Amino acid sequence: MISVIIPVYNTEQYLPRCIDSVLASAYQEFEILLVNDGSTDHSPDICRQYAGKDSRIRLINQKNQGVSAARNRGIDASTGDWIVFLDSDDRISPDFLHMVAQEEYQELDFLLFDFIRSAQGTLSAGHPPETIRYTADTMQQLIRRILVPQPLTPDGSTDFRTPCARAYKRSVLNRFSIRFSPDLSIGEDLLFNLEYQLRAASAAYLSSPVYFYDIHMGSSSRRYHPGLQTNHASLQRFIKTALENCGMFSALEDDFYSYALENLSYVLIRDIFSPLNPKTCLKKRRLCSEMRKNEIYRQAMKYNRKSGILPRRILIFFFRIRCYFITGLISRISYWYLGRKEFS
Repeated sequence: MISVIIPVYNTEQYLPRCIDSVLASAYQEFEILLVNDGSTDHSPDICRQYAGKDSRIRLINQKNQGVSAARNRGIDASTGDWIVFLDSDDRISPDFLHMVAQEEYQELDFLLFDFIRSAQGTLSAGHPPETIRYTADTMQQLIRRILVPQPLTPDGSTDFRTPCARAYKRSVLNRFSIRFSPDLSIGEDLLFNLEYQLRAASAAYLSSPVYFYDIHMGSSSRRYHPGLQTNHASLQRFIKTALENCGMFSALEDDFYSYALENLSYVLIRDIFSPLNPKTCLKKRRLCSEMRKNEIYRQAMKYNRKSGILPRRILIFFFRIRCYFITGLISRISYWYLGRKEFS
């Protein structure tokens, strides 16, 4: 049995396509948990219609609490051996669940697949995938890629920080009480995957694109998120604590601080110097000064010369020497460049 958990919040335009993609699966032993997170459009009506037609579909209603709470509610209500997460504006290929259900993978703790990320495109059953297995001795390779993403194969398109395009064992989630953090508005996916993979004993990567991530102007990744500085400071602490609790911090220290530099540049580009940020220049400078007091950032900046791509190293360099005018200029240029690249 596979439990497909779909958090739903105001996605009436995409929701039928999403649910239909699961119903079209080659493997039919699944349940769909539609967790309506306080939608105010016609999404609840669509959910009720589908649940009334198919007994495998369950509708769970809750007040708006965010995607983390919705996914956690789905985990708690699930009954499957495997758990698959699907966002309500995305869709999956017909062979995704079929591959998860293959007998040869049932003793593993999680499965990782590729995805298609584009503004337009098609997704259909593909060729037999290349498979790479990971055991306790090699799991660190996958954990490292959460902090510093690198393809597993030359043509791979895996996203190591999303809970989508992968399958989790419900028994592992419950044994270690692994859930999405309600204290984070961004980055909860990364933390969830890190905590899971720190405890998973085995895995397999299947180089098959099974998940279509639909990019549109309403995507959460494209919104302005005020308060990102506070959120990401908490995220860093949670990640460091998770690594320390599992005795992995020393082995992944360089990777952690490389991620911290990425974290810092993301806050500068997407929050403090975002064109959508209405704060005054003086307030932005004060926020930069506050960020410099963060001990993790202070340690991470010592790694700047040897970590990350050149544009990021330049951005962090000017931030480190308190040249906030140039820091802001580079951040704004990066904001527009990344936006165009994401939607291209």
